[in-house]
Amino acid sequence: MQDQENNTEQEQLVFEDNALNREEYPLLFSLKNVLDFYFGDISLNTIISFSAKSNKGFTQELAIDVTKEVGLIAVARDMKAFDIPNHFLPCIIFDGDENPFVLKRKGKECFLYDPISNSEIKEDISYLKKFKTAILIFRDPKKEKILDEIKGKDWFWNPVKKFWRSYIEIGFLTLFINIFALAVPLFSMSVYDRVVPNNAIETLFVLAIGVVIIFLFDMFFKSVRNHIIEKIGKELGVYLEEELLKRVLSIQSQYDTMLVGTKANLFRELALIKDFFATKSVVQVIDFPFFFIAIAVIFVISPMIALVPFSIAILVLFFNFAMQVPISNLSKKNIENIQAKHSYLVETIQGSEIIKLSNARSTKLFNWRNIIAVTDSVSHKIQSLNVLSMNLSQTIIQLVTLLVIIVGVFEISNKNLSVGGLIAVTILASRAMVPVIQASMMAIKLKEIKESLNNINEFWHLPLENDKNIEIGLGEIKGNIEFKNVDFYYKNSKYPSLDNCNIKIKEGEKVGIIGQTGAGKSTFLRILTGLDSATKGSVYLDGHEISTIHPVEIRQNIGVMPQEPFLFSGTLKENIELSSPISKEKMMQLIKITGLEDLVKKSGQGDGLQVGERGCNLSVGQRHLVALARALLNNPPILILDEPTSGLDVGLEKSLIMHLNQILDNKTLIVITHRFAALELVDRVIVLNQGKVVADGPKNAVLAALQEKK
Repeated sequence: MQDQENNTEQEQLVFEDNALNREEYPLLFSLKNVLDFYFGDISLNTIISFSAKSNKGFTQELAIDVTKEVGLIAVARDMKAFDIPNHFLPCIIFDGDENPFVLKRKGKECFLYDPISNSEIKEDISYLKKFKTAILIFRDPKKEKILDEIKGKDWFWNPVKKFWRSYIEIGFLTLFINIFALAVPLFSMSVYDRVVPNNAIETLFVLAIGVVIIFLFDMFFKSVRNHIIEKIGKELGVYLEEELLKRVLSIQSQYDTMLVGTKANLFRELALIKDFFATKSVVQVIDFPFFFIAIAVIFVISPMIALVPFSIAILVLFFNFAMQVPISNLSKKNIENIQAKHSYLVETIQGSEIIKLSNARSTKLFNWRNIIAVTDSVSHKIQSLNVLSMNLSQTIIQLVTLLVIIVGVFEISNKNLSVGGLIAVTILASRAMVPVIQASMMAIKLKEIKESLNNINEFWHLPLENDKNIEIGLGEIKGNIEFKNVDFYYKNSKYPSLDNCNIKIKEGEKVGIIGQTGAGKSTFLRILTGLDSATKGSVYLDGHEISTIHPVEIRQNIGVMPQEPFLFSGTLKENIELSSPISKEKMMQLIKITGLEDLVKKSGQGDGLQVGERGCNLSVGQRHLVALARALLNNPPILILDEPTSGLDVGLEKSLIMHLNQILDNKTLIVITHRFAALELVDRVIVLNQGKVVADGPKNAVLAALQEKK
């Protein structure tokens, strides 16, 4: 007993030693790497001081306890590293031998931190297959419920299942179309075996008329089938693409990390999936049973010959399924490369003026060549494999015809087959191989579609703004605002953008918020408008917790003029009445109040003036005025102006302030600005610095205090 206590004490002493062995405590160093990401450089002594004493070393339970002690959330899960969403990185993952690594980021490749070698390693994404357990560490407690959601593909399969009656109709029509395909081979056999030897011309015409009637039915059935398929494709495409756009527009901002080009590429991938499941690709799969019908008919005519197409079909399927492995790996890389290509292209086009001004044309072109080279290289490999499969398939069809004829000659010599029968089975054998080759090619295509489906599925399950426990029917609010002990951290940020922020604004108050760049002013705006959610603390509108109010109702009651307004290609009128159409009289009032009257008069086009893509036909100041008109559109009780006088000349600035003073009597006004001219609209000033409220009071008193500090 004494020896056991001594051993325990020794193990504890080793555990507390500053010179800890990395090989003995890899999890401790992995945890330190993750905590460094959130808090900067944390000493091992600090981590150890938070942990309980253990004679088992630094266990997963201790790691979770330490994480909770420092104010983060830690959850141990049995899940594949592949399935860990990017917004949960970095996290600690374990291989089959329980060796810990830190998964820092993943995409085409994965980047891991090896605690034993104290180095970052880069591997192909397939390297993550051996990691099946993880400790996920994050700051926002709301994230935990995302892990419990089942990320199935019901969003896709349920709409597809709604068309089950149509698919039954397609299957029924396809069955008859395939039966009709037997007409020509059987007609040929009858002609060679019965009509020609007996010179039975009347029988020939009777059989021919029957076949023509079958052709007419075949054409009608194919037309009906094509109509049903097109109808399914149209309805399914409209529904899925609309739902995807809804999700793009409704995703919670903290999870909206995907590049614009990558998002646009999701619609291309969705179109490929829809085309596969709701177009003629389905027919190619449904036609597969014809192979068995044809083999059965061939077997009735000649059992020996039936073995030829049957054996070859097995070889074809085996070959094409074997091809799925390399094509699957290449498809995953190809999708990622195409996404990167689209993102780079969209970003380059959007920033074309900056590229010109910076003389960065050659640099961008060099990067573009590299992206194209990589993308085309993978695409060509996939194309080469597909072409190889196609060429081999065509050769096999010819080989089947050759073998059937050779075997058929021996069968005729053995008097087991007639000449007409040989012609019939030759036609049937060639026709039977077509659905086999089509099905095997579709199996290869299915791998590519599966990767696209998985890609969209990951995006589809990102949290939406209306996923929260929200209330409907708030109506118009008075304009009382309260921030209570609010903290907010941006993703990958070690420091809070808002730190224990407490602000109370009464209805009708006119408040200015000032501070240096990065002080937290824009974060305040984003949280108040529901674009972001507070990491800690609560925000209230008229006593209602903002997280329980539907985002639509929040924005009905808050008008926002952003610092960098976005204008859509279209008319001035369309950009102002973005959310709802208004009367001509109200439009002219808004134009007059905001100072757009001169622009409208000089254009000669009235409110039908084309603003251009992203408002390129307007000056910076004019774009801000359009954004102001948009903010005033619904006469909201709360108005937020983010740098309202930015880009305006002195005369227009004074005119705007004068007009605004006339309409702000009963509104709660928040002005976020660096310019003192805009503070003429407010009576109270709040100063933010590093996310904290450092001054709050009457405008003149606060500004005087700031002048004294200077």
